Amino acid sequence: MASIIQNKKDGKVISYKFMVFVGRDEFGKQIWRCNTWKAPEGLIPSRAEKAAQKAAAEWEKQAKAEFQKDLQNPERIREREIAKARTDFAAFIREIWFPICICDGEHKPATIDFNRNISNIIANYFSGKAIQSINGTDLQKYLIYLRTKYRTSQGKPMAQKTIRHHYCTLANIFSYAMKQECILKNPMDKVDCPKLSKKKVDALSAERAKQFFSLIDDCPIDFRCMLNLMITTGICRGELMGLQWGDIDFDHYVISVKRNVTYTPASGIVVSTPKTDCSLRQIPLMPSVAALLLEFRNATEWSKQDFLFPKDNNPALARDPNSVTRRVKRFMKLHDLPDMSPHDLRHSCATLLLSNGADIKSVQEILGHSDASTTLNFYVRSDLQQMKAATDKFANAFGP
Repeated sequence: MASIIQNKKDGKVISYKFMVFVGRDEFGKQIWRCNTWKAPEGLIPSRAEKAAQKAAAEWEKQAKAEFQKDLQNPERIREREIAKARTDFAAFIREIWFPICICDGEHKPATIDFNRNISNIIANYFSGKAIQSINGTDLQKYLIYLRTKYRTSQGKPMAQKTIRHHYCTLANIFSYAMKQECILKNPMDKVDCPKLSKKKVDALSAERAKQFFSLIDDCPIDFRCMLNLMITTGICRGELMGLQWGDIDFDHYVISVKRNVTYTPASGIVVSTPKTDCSLRQIPLMPSVAALLLEFRNATEWSKQDFLFPKDNNPALARDPNSVTRRVKRFMKLHDLPDMSPHDLRHSCATLLLSNGADIKSVQEILGHSDASTTLNFYVRSDLQQMKAATDKFANAFGP
């Protein structure tokens, strides 16, 4: 029979405490359960006492039944402990997930910096909330906030792709929280991944490309080499800045991509390997571009370990890739060409190769994509003339 203890204040009973012995643990120690119960308003003391006795009897049955269920399924105890926990979400991100999952020695500085920026936005938004209290609706509201209210430091709305990155980061955080048994259920299971609308990437048309090549000749030789390499090999700006003279085989007209240069405010300029294994590749080099590179190399003293385009004319130091972007944009603006970045020149290379008969697999290998679908989805775009030519071929073949 459960014990009933009156809790009094100023001589008046305000509640009742129930206590009952439910069994023993594995070490033989007694296990008790307690509960506090308040009588309904308006009952006289005698009726309140009877109501307490009835409530205690019902509660005792429930407490003993729950204890038996715990004996049969010890997992229930762990689940209750998790449900009771209150882990500050912002602290979990900054003090546990970020140091362990991101600053783990496996991620590159640019990736660490990228994840730091995203996780800070998430942590600030959910400041003061426990991770156990966050549900799918809260996370959907967060994505809506990013889409409708959030503004970048330049006052612009957040890009769709960046919102998708926030979704993926949240998925990683809650997945890790599940593994660490901080939460019972993953609220991200209730949240749909944001859709991305296909954005056309700019590329030089055949006519614009001819104009581009005609204007390159008036540039300083180092910049001439950069522009030619970007548009004829599809090399990324970071890979371009990572090129050393030993990477160029002038006998066989081949460039070996072995390094990638990145810059973040936290880490500065960092030289590391390219993003993926597929990015480690060899790219054919046009003889005319090889001749230009030889002219550039022969103008200075060099060694195989020297960077082609170093910082401050120090051949041992890599240059910030952002400087290339700024230089390309100035060049395009000066000559009334489309506002393009080095990445747009990479896209132009793929588009021009395909429009001149290159197959998808070859272009995939040149660009260093792990999957041909990436090449198709993001770097291949037919213009109206190509589509008309395709239609003409169809008509000539079948004559409809």
